[in-house]
Amino acid sequence: MKTAVTLSTTQHRLSLFIAIIALAFVLRGPLTGVGPLLQNIQSQLGLSGFSAGLLTTVPLLTFGLFSIFIPRLAGRLGSEQMVFFAIWILTLGLLLRCGGGLFPLYIGTALLSCAIAVGNVLIPSMVKRYFPMKIGLVTAIYALAMNVGGAAGSGLSAPIAQLNQWGWRGALLVWVIPALLSMLIWWLPFKVANATAKAELPTHRVSGNLWLNPLAWQITLFMGFQSFLFYSTVSWLPQIVAKAGVSASECGKWLGMMQLVMISANLLIPIYAAKIKQQHWMGAMCGIVLLIAIFLLISPWRSCYFPAVLLLGLGISSAFCLSMMFFNLRSNNMTEGVLLSGMAQTCGYLLAAIGPVLMGALHDMLNSWMPSLWLMVIAALIITFAGWKAGQDHKLSDFEK
Repeated sequence: MKTAVTLSTTQHRLSLFIAIIALAFVLRGPLTGVGPLLQNIQSQLGLSGFSAGLLTTVPLLTFGLFSIFIPRLAGRLGSEQMVFFAIWILTLGLLLRCGGGLFPLYIGTALLSCAIAVGNVLIPSMVKRYFPMKIGLVTAIYALAMNVGGAAGSGLSAPIAQLNQWGWRGALLVWVIPALLSMLIWWLPFKVANATAKAELPTHRVSGNLWLNPLAWQITLFMGFQSFLFYSTVSWLPQIVAKAGVSASECGKWLGMMQLVMISANLLIPIYAAKIKQQHWMGAMCGIVLLIAIFLLISPWRSCYFPAVLLLGLGISSAFCLSMMFFNLRSNNMTEGVLLSGMAQTCGYLLAAIGPVLMGALHDMLNSWMPSLWLMVIAALIITFAGWKAGQDHKLSDFEK
């Protein structure tokens, strides 16, 4: 017999809000911190370029392959319970990643990526369930915390590696501290949810097969090609602008400014999207901004590249936040939101894993970035069309066969 946990609804929601923000902070940093340390990891472990590249590809493949199973697992365990156990797996993965040679490095990376995928899929639907009147605000703060954590990972990893005797291992182990803190904060929501009888948990009917639903596919394409552009940009933008004589340090400064633009979009887009009935023009504008940015990169004028980087940050971050909002705004209940999130993120991260590899292969074959840039144009056009359609005032049930 489960012991009841006496906690008011307001207290429970406050504890859950704090827990969501704590989790959001550790959903990006453990991954973005690898890039600046990749050369050190490669030299110390004697990795080939392919083996080193897998460290950035494995998380994306894991997100794509594991996300599809998360809704079913959450239905059996409960969302709060699954998130709590996922943080345990995240901590184990962080420790294992730094514990030895090549095999623990990959296994640890795969484990922590599975844990991060749980947060990616379940948190948007939990926001819908517990904060139905504050979806925009909570999503904005959640996205901001993710971005701050990601920026901390990419910006602090190299300096921390230089200041400690364990090098890159010490820099990556630092993320165990916020993971443990997040685990402690999640204990109360986990305890409250675990004390709730299964019969008391809400059950909802799902509107048909999402994989046959046109609206679900519109949201999936919008989310997927946003991820495609983001990871392709992060991977190859320095080399693309280097062709015009932009130094690595100057490009680094540009990417730092890009992060500031992304933070601004993360704060404003969800709040505004929640206040209006239709977001079709917002979805289309994300694609149009990205098209302008890519055409500026295609142009022969070096002065166009810095504005292009800023516009890329604005378009990509706006599309990401709007995707998170669509999971809630277009679903009828938490169950549908979780399934939609799982579907969109499965396809999205598989596209994200393909993007950098495909762009690199095109460059190797043709010795030019121009075909890759035109591939980005096609992705931006799909975002424009899918964003316009997904942003119209419909629910998934409106397309039920």
